[in-house]
Amino acid sequence: MPEHVRRAVAQAMDQPDPRDSRGLPELRAVIAAELEREHGLRIDPERRLLITHGAMQGLSLVLRTVLARGDEVIVPTPTYFFDGAIREAGATPAYVPSREDDGWALDLAGIEAAVTPHSRAILLCNPNNPTGYLPDAATVTAVVEIAARHGLLVISDDSWQHFTFDGRQYHPVEALADRWPHLVTVTSLSKYYALASWRLGYVLAPPQILDAIERRFQWEAVCCGVVPQRAAVAALTGPRDWLDQALSTYQAKRDLVCDGIAAIGLTEPVRPAAGAFLLVDCSRLGDTPAAIDRALLRNGIATVRGADMHAPDTHVRLTFGSDEQVLRELVQNLRQACPES
Repeated sequence: MPEHVRRAVAQAMDQPDPRDSRGLPELRAVIAAELEREHGLRIDPERRLLITHGAMQGLSLVLRTVLARGDEVIVPTPTYFFDGAIREAGATPAYVPSREDDGWALDLAGIEAAVTPHSRAILLCNPNNPTGYLPDAATVTAVVEIAARHGLLVISDDSWQHFTFDGRQYHPVEALADRWPHLVTVTSLSKYYALASWRLGYVLAPPQILDAIERRFQWEAVCCGVVPQRAAVAALTGPRDWLDQALSTYQAKRDLVCDGIAAIGLTEPVRPAAGAFLLVDCSRLGDTPAAIDRALLRNGIATVRGADMHAPDTHVRLTFGSDEQVLRELVQNLRQACPES
């Protein structure tokens, strides 16, 4: 952490501990200002924002608040680990696969075809983890229009919104609130703002939904700690050079790994448009996920199985957030794994 964030943390330990269940008013105000500056969104921080212990808690709170037993949630795949949170809310996921040969783009016709009388929400990951797919404005609009036609809520996990490549832009669903107001965004302050150790995120929702989420949150955690919240205020309002410098390296890291994978003879992966991860077809390394795991682990490579993220079971998720030397070792170790298959 840079010095200005460290100072804010030290000062916070000597200040009063206001316990606002929605989060420090100054943090919510800073987030609202950031949303307006970056995306032109005008958000009332008092009525529409709630600070949470990371995006995962935020998503769990949302799902347990808006879903009832027997509801269905439409989820494009591959996707992050949403299954447990949906089922803990008493609902059932309805998965709609995206195709690798289409760049993992959302299957809009498939999403609409998945709507049933039990459908309650569409759950997006924007940008997508693990594929790095970044929906354009037309795609986000199409999803919201599907929701509007069928009276569904759109819930979007936008934790990697700042990590975009090749000049592409992230498009929030909230920008379409004038067309369909039933939109909820969950995000994390862990990624771009480097606050992973503090476990902070937030929920942006219509007032009626946020009121209900806050009541649940009060029983579950009362509030988030004031010290990490003041660290977040400092990170959002202070100099950004330490953040921008790190972020500027991610596109080069992505290219290093993707080019390296293609050069060693594995199928060239879909190049992510965002995020810090990609799906790699490792069918050359084994006939089953277990065999692929063994080939990778023998060469010091730990991954997440694609099947665990509703991707093809021949695929694994790799991340490319490390320094370049580690990534070169990754490619070299993948090269060593290939002859063993």
